[in-house]
Amino acid sequence: MKKGTILYGAVCFALGAAICGGTAAYAAGVMAERSTNAFYVDGEQVKLPAYAINGNNYVKLRDVGEVVGFNVYWDEEDRTVQIESDKPYTGVAPAKASSLANGQPVTEENVLTLLRQIEKDWPTGTVWGTMSTPGTCKNSIPCKEAGEVMDRYRVSKTYGCSGYAAMVSTLLFGDEGNPARRVEALSQIRPGDILIFVRNDSGKVWHVTVALESPNAKNALHYTDGNNGEVVYWPSGQSPYSRECLDCYGENGKTYRIEAWTRYPEDVPFTGESAEAWG
Repeated sequence: MKKGTILYGAVCFALGAAICGGTAAYAAGVMAERSTNAFYVDGEQVKLPAYAINGNNYVKLRDVGEVVGFNVYWDEEDRTVQIESDKPYTGVAPAKASSLANGQPVTEENVLTLLRQIEKDWPTGTVWGTMSTPGTCKNSIPCKEAGEVMDRYRVSKTYGCSGYAAMVSTLLFGDEGNPARRVEALSQIRPGDILIFVRNDSGKVWHVTVALESPNAKNALHYTDGNNGEVVYWPSGQSPYSRECLDCYGENGKTYRIEAWTRYPEDVPFTGESAEAWG
């Protein structure tokens, strides 16, 4: 058996996990006492807490896995006990591979493909303003992770540029999972990253956009945003002036600074291959 799935509570070994305290205990109509029997693995005695119930020894499955050398862990998402007989004991569920909202692996190329689809669904000129803008669209999808970024800056995750950015981020990386983290160097910006433009004098947010590519050799990139004159904006890629130069922003002598947030997992390395990918 390479990997087994066992419904939680259905294994007799797990019964020991529900019994605690003293030399005897009563649980689920069963009287249990601490077992005084010795346990051996390959002829070597091991310390293995156990209970005697109706003449049988019951031990925790985790404890058996640890002393014998196979992995046992609780899968919270599936609510099952997982046994991996070919892997050493850790007792910890392995990290699941991150994926985009469409189930594809998190790569810059796959993010760009999704962005192209979002552009078709929400093209330039789509009315997107504040809640007072007549006929405006708004973000109406759950956006836990992207919403936490907006909450940090006390901006809307429903209307305006921030609501649009929250929606785009969620359509790319999903509602939950792929948690956002700060990008320390703006040169490491990737497609789909959230860009927060902050006033240096007040610390208030001026604008929020979503990067469409990594910075090029001139430290400039394309972005998409909502509430750009109360509409959605996507660059055509034809004008050399449509890219935003990051050198215009900073903390020293500049009016605004950019704080970038990414939802790429830390194990997905920055490549820089998406520079000028939108143009």
